[in-house]
Amino acid sequence: MLQQIDRELIELLGKKISLLRELNCQNLIEQSEAELLKQFNVPEFVWKNLTLSCAAASTLTHPPLTKPRKVTIIGGRGKMGRFFVEQLTTAGHQVNILEQDDWNDAPELLGKADFVLICVPIEHTLNAIAKASSYLSPSTVLADISSIKRNIVSVMLESHSGAVLSLHPMFGPSVGSFLAQNVIVCPGRNLEAGRWFLDLIESRGGKLVFCTPQEHDKMTIDVQAIRHFITFSLGVFLAKEEINTKKKLEFTTSLYRLQLDMVNRLFACDGSLYLDLMLCDRDRRQAITRLASIYSRLAELIAQQDREALKEEFDTTRYFFDLQSANDLIESDYVIESLSIFLATRKANRAIDSNSKTIAA
Repeated sequence: MLQQIDRELIELLGKKISLLRELNCQNLIEQSEAELLKQFNVPEFVWKNLTLSCAAASTLTHPPLTKPRKVTIIGGRGKMGRFFVEQLTTAGHQVNILEQDDWNDAPELLGKADFVLICVPIEHTLNAIAKASSYLSPSTVLADISSIKRNIVSVMLESHSGAVLSLHPMFGPSVGSFLAQNVIVCPGRNLEAGRWFLDLIESRGGKLVFCTPQEHDKMTIDVQAIRHFITFSLGVFLAKEEINTKKKLEFTTSLYRLQLDMVNRLFACDGSLYLDLMLCDRDRRQAITRLASIYSRLAELIAQQDREALKEEFDTTRYFFDLQSANDLIESDYVIESLSIFLATRKANRAIDSNSKTIAA
């Protein structure tokens, strides 16, 4: 019976998504819907999540494949590499993978490729460009997904005479699709040759942000180096204080739980990536030093119990963020509601699993 209900739900959701796509609108809860929710005892926030998901899905398009490309992904078995292999394969393109042990096949894998995407760790990117460039045809598009751009784009342009496209996906490998994800695009040479790949990203809900390599590296000082340093510092503090984070979850708000999740997420990964992003250039190191000095100054004001000085800092900063704060509150409220649904579902599933094991025993 549950499987039959699931099939019916999926069919109805598919119809709703198709209709939303035809109407080209994102339908939120209206007054008539709110009355129905009360009648059938459905919580409004659950329906809102479902409706927003359908509206988001309706923005996706699946244009017909006009010309399958031969694509080779260097590092295609890595975490991000696997993501791009899946996206390109499901779109109908012929995808090959080149790993460390496959360079004997480079003349075939690279020499006949329409598009070569480098998906290796930052410290290996320049070496991969140098090795790959000697096999590439002038008609091949050479692209990368590295987190640093100035030096890498310059080397790609020097090493390859054909089209060059430098990308930075602003998400990790745990993301299942391009939906609502930002992808930074630094055009190198002959952007139109790689336009089909950019169209694929947009058709699957991704947002393209075009900029120069210099602008990219300046902006990512804050969104990468500073953010990772804050998370890294909090994790080190919690470990030094020997705080039981599992027990701490029972005393946290949803927002702080998310912050702890980000700490655990960072330390669950290979630290070399985050360390490289903080250490890779002088601008990032200097920005982190400036942040540390602000921490020290604010901590000194707290130690001195200087409420007036702290309030002045708060009011000045609040004015800086005032224009964006209303939208941020809407987004954070939705994140909190969604997290609450997820936690409640996980708790229910654990209870069901526990009951099933008890009955089986």
